[in-house]
Amino acid sequence: MEGNPPTPPSWVHKRDGRQEPFDADKISRALFAASESLKRPDAFLARELTDGVVHFLMEETDGATPTTIQIAELVVKVVRELGQPALAATFAEYGARRDRGKPSPAAVSADKEVVLRFAAGAPLEKVLAACVHSYTLQTVFARDLAAAQGDGLLTLTGLEAPYELLGCVLGPPIASVAEDGVFAALEKARGFAGGLVVLDGPEHLLAHSAKAENEKVREFSRELALGLRLTGMRAVVNLNCAAPPSWAGDLAEGPLFAGQIDSPAPGKLASLADELTRELLRPKAFGDRVRIDWHLSERDFAPGAAQRLTAMAEFALDKAAVCFVFDRPRRPVWLAEGVDRQYPAVLLTVGVHLPRLAEQPGVDGDATRFLKKLGSLARLALSAAVQKREFLRRQQGGRPPVTSGFLLDRARLVVAPVGLDAVVTAFTGGGLCSGKESLDFGKQIVQTLRDVLRQDGGACRLGTCLDGPDDFRLGDGTPTIGQAAGLTGWDATAPPKHQLRAASALHAIAEGGTAALILPEGARPTAETVADYLRSAWKQTDLNRIRLLRGGGTPQ
Repeated sequence: MEGNPPTPPSWVHKRDGRQEPFDADKISRALFAASESLKRPDAFLARELTDGVVHFLMEETDGATPTTIQIAELVVKVVRELGQPALAATFAEYGARRDRGKPSPAAVSADKEVVLRFAAGAPLEKVLAACVHSYTLQTVFARDLAAAQGDGLLTLTGLEAPYELLGCVLGPPIASVAEDGVFAALEKARGFAGGLVVLDGPEHLLAHSAKAENEKVREFSRELALGLRLTGMRAVVNLNCAAPPSWAGDLAEGPLFAGQIDSPAPGKLASLADELTRELLRPKAFGDRVRIDWHLSERDFAPGAAQRLTAMAEFALDKAAVCFVFDRPRRPVWLAEGVDRQYPAVLLTVGVHLPRLAEQPGVDGDATRFLKKLGSLARLALSAAVQKREFLRRQQGGRPPVTSGFLLDRARLVVAPVGLDAVVTAFTGGGLCSGKESLDFGKQIVQTLRDVLRQDGGACRLGTCLDGPDDFRLGDGTPTIGQAAGLTGWDATAPPKHQLRAASALHAIAEGGTAALILPEGARPTAETVADYLRSAWKQTDLNRIRLLRGGGTPQ
C-alpha cells in the first residue's frame, strides 16, 4: 500500500528453484568470513555493510522475491561502492568457488578445533568455567558474534548454560510450587533456566496454608535456600503486587497448604509479604542469591501505608537486595528484567557497548553518524538471540523441552545499553542528569534501539525489551560510568530527583527499565526521605523499577 515503508523480502529463490526464508544474517556471516580471509576480521563492518545491502535490496525488489544470484550480485556491487573493494572481491570469489563445487574457506573452517589456553596454576573452577564459555561461543553462536564479543561491542550472557534459557518464572509449564513444593519445583526449573528463577506472589501461596504464619514462612525460606544452593541459581521474589498472579484464584492442593481456595484477606497477604521480606533479607540467610522486588501501587502511598513504605526504604538503605517496582494502571506487571506475566522467560541478555561503538571508524565524534551505526549494533544483538533460540530448538534427547508450553516462543531478548551516560557525556559534554541537550541525546539513543528491536524483532517473532541487570554490571567489579549497564544515569553528584527525572524519560520511551538511585557515601538519608523519593517517583515520573545504591556511581 502506498505510503508504507519498504520491508526486506520474506523469501528468496534458490538456484534449484526452491524457496527459503530470506536471512540477512547469512550475508553478514559471509562478509565476516571474507574479512577473515583478508586477515582483517570485522564483525561490525560486516553487519553494517549487510544493512546497506538490505536497504538497496528493498528498493530494487520492490516487494518481489529475489534470487540468491541477484542478492549475491547486489552484495558485491554495494560493498564495492561503500568503499570495500577487496572485501567485495573476496566475497565474489567465495561465490565462484561455490559455483565450481568447492567449499569456501568459511565452510572449511567451520569445524576447526578450538584450543583453550590457561595458566598452569589457574584454579580448576576457573578453567572449567572458561572451557564452558568457549564451548558456548563456538557452538551456539556464529563466529562473527564471538568476534563482536571479543572486540568489546557485545557482551553475551548465559555462556555458562548453553542448553537453557537465561531465566524464567517458577510456574506452569515448568513446575507448580503449589503441587510440587519449592524444592522440587526449583529442581525442575533448573532444567529450563540456567541462572535465574522468578517467583510471582508467594504470599498468595502461603495464605492458603493452615500452618502458623511464622512456621510456613520459615519452611518456605528453608526450601528456597536449599534449592537455590543446590541448583546454583538466583531468585527474584516478587511481593506486594497490586494484582494477584493468575494462579492465585485457582490453587490446587499441594504439600504447603490444605485445600482452601477462598480469597485471603488483604491484611493477611500484607502480613505474609512483610514476614517473607524479613525472613528472606536476614543477614547471611541467602547471600546474593535472592532479590526482592517490592511492588508499589496507589494503595502503598495512602497515609495509612506510610509505616510499611518506610520499613522497606530502611531495608534498601541497609544495602539489602531490594528493588522497588511501580505497578501502574494499564501497564505490564514486571517481575524481573525482561520478565512479565505475558513473557515468563528471558532467552538471553546482550549488552551493547555504546562507548566502543563511538570508537568505530567513521563516527569521528559525530552524533548523527553514531546514531546511524547504532541500528547495526542492535541487529548484532538480535542475531545472537535468534541463534540461541534456534540452537535450543535443535536440542533433543534427555533434556527438558524448553519448547514445551510455548515457553521458548514467549522468551524475551533483553538488550542492555552499556555506558549510556558515558557516551552521552562524550558527545554532549554532560551526562544524562546535566541538562536538556544531554538527556535529549540519551532519549534518541534509546528510541533508536527500541525502534530497531521492535521492527526487526517482530519480523523474526522475537520479543525484545531494553533493560539492564539489577546491579548495573555485566562483568566483575564495580561498574564505572563507561561500564554501567541499563537505562539509568550514573552520577552520584546529581540530586536524587534529577537522577529519577532523567531515568524516567528513558523508561517512558523503552516502556520499562531499571534506574539506579545513587546516594553518595557520607550522611545517610533517613528512610522517610527515601520514601518521599518513591512517592515523587510514583506521582511525577514514568519510572518502572528503582534500586538504591549507596556510594559509587561517581564518573571515572
